[in-house]
Amino acid sequence: MKLNSKIYKTIKTKNFIKTTSLFFFFNSNNKKAIDWINTEKELKNTNFQYYKIFNRIASKTFYNSTFKNVEYTINGVLFFIKPITSNKSKIKKHILFNNFELLMFKLLAIKLNNKIYSVKQLKNNYSLNYKENKMLLYKFAIVNLKIYLSKNSIN
Repeated sequence: MKLNSKIYKTIKTKNFIKTTSLFFFFNSNNKKAIDWINTEKELKNTNFQYYKIFNRIASKTFYNSTFKNVEYTINGVLFFIKPITSNKSKIKKHILFNNFELLMFKLLAIKLNNKIYSVKQLKNNYSLNYKENKMLLYKFAIVNLKIYLSKNSIN
């Protein structure tokens, strides 16, 4: 099999998606070299590492995977940004939404433990911590159950 750059980039993208449990999909525009130096410095200061992928390779890779729904969110240059730190629970939502917008990145989705969450789902969540979200959902169910039972007991 002859290996060219497209095949290499596709294999590298598939490997990145399979092996990384937490990363963020960001959309951005092409920048000049001077702007990229500043952007790379900011990413390194905030303990993030990036992988740049182009539109056609990303859409083909996602179309041939189990994440077919993500293919429609890809427009233009796509960046996979993952945290460098070993303790991933310290990532806050405001860092994702505010700090990356200053660097001209637009958040599209998050891959977390073989599931991809869109921005709309993230904005509705309280935090990125699984236990906190589960507890919040449990409390919500209890309150709604009490309201439902109190309405039915009156009738």
